[in-house]
Amino acid sequence: MAREIFGEVISTGSEMMLGRLVDTNSAWLSEALNSAGIKVVRHTSVGDDLPRIIKAFQRAWEDHNVIVATGGLGPTEDDLTRQAVAEAFGLELEYHEELAEELRAQFATRGYTLTENNLRQAWLPKGSLLVPNSWGTAPGFALCDDDHLMVFLPGVPVEMKNMTRDWFLPQLKKQFPSENGLIKTIILKTAGLGESMVDSMVGDLMRADRNPTVGLLAAPDMVRVVVAAKGSSEAEIESLLAPTLAELEKRLTGHIFGYGDTTLPQATAGLIRKMGLSLTILDAATQGRLSGALSPAMDPNNWGGAQELPWQPTVSGVMEILRLYAPDSVHMMEEQGHPSRRQSREIRLITTSRPDTEAPAHNDDETALIIENAVQSETLNHGRPIVSHFRLGGARGRALSRAAVLANFHLWQVLRQYSNDF
Repeated sequence: MAREIFGEVISTGSEMMLGRLVDTNSAWLSEALNSAGIKVVRHTSVGDDLPRIIKAFQRAWEDHNVIVATGGLGPTEDDLTRQAVAEAFGLELEYHEELAEELRAQFATRGYTLTENNLRQAWLPKGSLLVPNSWGTAPGFALCDDDHLMVFLPGVPVEMKNMTRDWFLPQLKKQFPSENGLIKTIILKTAGLGESMVDSMVGDLMRADRNPTVGLLAAPDMVRVVVAAKGSSEAEIESLLAPTLAELEKRLTGHIFGYGDTTLPQATAGLIRKMGLSLTILDAATQGRLSGALSPAMDPNNWGGAQELPWQPTVSGVMEILRLYAPDSVHMMEEQGHPSRRQSREIRLITTSRPDTEAPAHNDDETALIIENAVQSETLNHGRPIVSHFRLGGARGRALSRAAVLANFHLWQVLRQYSNDF
């Protein structure tokens, strides 16, 4: 059985320590490495501090087989990667005249003046492998032995990504040909359940020794179920994934709204489009958050608009709103249906709220509400509203954002239930 190869991603640069930049490079590299069969087990971020960078590089080499570091390869004083590698591993820095000539040619072609500090990029640790950079001026380099591959790439995303595809991944397969298989990850997105509830439903599938592995990633009002299978071929991976995905879909029926990057508004909009309906929102609860989430995903042909109602009705809110803003639908219900009215393709999402008088006392910046959602259309449920209720509390803005998500989820569930009728 092939051994497991572990990896680490290191990002350098004090700009990431200020909290103003998000380290997207590490996320992208982790996905690329995992897809190539490398199990990434650590991310390290370190500022422009030479002793700390040296320690980070030494620790990574001691702990893991595959390491990729980004940043610090430019021409300025705070680009410390080359010096840190030399000191970390006892290597001399070696000047490469051919790299200097390439730099001069690049600057001449672009009409820029080459300053002396740019030639720092022509110095590489002695014995390292050159990683060509056709998209910028900073070449990368790599250290390797029988058990390690440590690659240093620029922090500019377009340069890093292209150098990874063109040099790093092929070199990885060349150096570890029989040990890094393929890994495929599928993400199931669920709503309407908390993380602890999902865990109770699928926990027995989350053993560390399984292939595929199953894990949970919780986000506000959504839980991602991450399924990862490792195998030697696409066919093997698909055969491993199929039974686990089928079991998850069975256990989480009615709560999986999409896969991968699909959002709940996109999933809802897709069902509305498929069913040929036109959505209208009557919102007396979320203060525009519901339409703000749904409207960008809607096709104009399936969007009837939204009315933000400046008041909160009482317990009879849904019917009260329908009488005021969709009187024809109420007449149809009262008349037990009228053939001409059944031809309407409008579907209404109504959300309203009232104070939760049974909730504990709360601060001025908090709220306690009973939310009432309804989906109503002449084409569904004989025109009668399909209603859900739930309680929300906490900070008012957060509670209303949750109300918008849960209203969207209620609409998605109703559409899913009736989609086969269209």
